[in-house]
Formats: sequence, structure tokens, C-alpha cells
Amino acid sequence: MTGRPRDPAVDEAIRHAALQLTKEHGYRGLSMEGIAARSGVSKQTVYRRYRSKGEVVLDALAGFAVAKLPTPDTGSLRGDLAELLTLTFRTAQGVAGDLNRALAAEALQDPEFARRMWQELIAARREAVRELLVRGRERGEVGHQDEEFLLDLVYAPLWYRLLFGVEALTDEYALALTDAVCKAAAR
Repeated sequence: MTGRPRDPAVDEAIRHAALQLTKEHGYRGLSMEGIAARSGVSKQTVYRRYRSKGEVVLDALAGFAVAKLPTPDTGSLRGDLAELLTLTFRTAQGVAGDLNRALAAEALQDPEFARRMWQELIAARREAVRELLVRGRERGEVGHQDEEFLLDLVYAPLWYRLLFGVEALTDEYALALTDAVCKAAAR
């Protein structure tokens, strides 16, 4: 006999509470107890869904990325990358950047969490850029054969700056990175 199906509204309330509490108190001030209280559910309900506050935040950020960071289609690789990176960099200036840094720290401590972070958050963002590269290849803009290298070229500067100088993630930096990736991709 199976139990009742999970209520998506409860899942959303938990994710929303985690993001709101993080905005108010920072990641260090976030607790499973606080998430339960803010979302209006019991701690047991939260713990049935998530092992840790990191898992709650990971789930919330993955959903945020899908909803708020769409895959643009401007008709050119440069336009697509510029739009995606500019929006991503602007988002990194706020609580999403703080949360990504906190998740990276958790991932360093827990290999299983690192695997989940890669699968649930990072891989999805890489797939969005892969889609841009595929379209660019179809238009003749991409000659470079190693897509993984190009994906790393897009995301390595983002993560470097996210961890060690988020203030550098400006619109100008997004455009400079766009130009560098497009130049590398054209080879």
C-alpha cells in the first residue's frame, strides 16, 4: 500500500520558505526548523523530502534556473550567449549567487551532494548552452568539435567569479566572455 501522493503545493511552500529565509538571514541562518515554520509544515514533512537545507536550496535553485533563465533564440550564437550570460550574471549578483556559493561549499564537503548538484543544477544549465551551440553549428557559426570544452569555457569564468569576485560579473564581462566563446567556437 502506498501513501498519499506528495502535494506539489507543500513542495513549493518549502522551496519558497527556504529562499525567503535565505534572503533575510543568509544561508548560514537557514535551518530546517525555520523552513518548516515559515512554510507552515512540520519538520518531519520537510525531512521526508530533503536530507538537509542544502538539498532544499538545490531543489529551489534548479527550479528557479528553469523558470528564470530561459534558453534564448535570437537567431545568432552571439546574441543567444550574450542574452543568456547577461541575465545569468545579473542573477548571480543577488541571492542566487549567495546560494550557489553556499551549495559549492556543501559540494566540497559531500561527494554525493556534489553529484546531485551537478545532475540537478549544473548539467541543466550546460544543456541550455549546448542547445545554443547546436543551433549555432546548424547555422555554420560553430566549427569547434569539442562541445564539452566550449561549455567549460562558458561556465568556468562564471564559477570562478562567483566564488572569488562576483562584482566582476557585469554586463560588460558577459559580452567579453560571449565574444571569446564565439571566437573559440568558430574554429
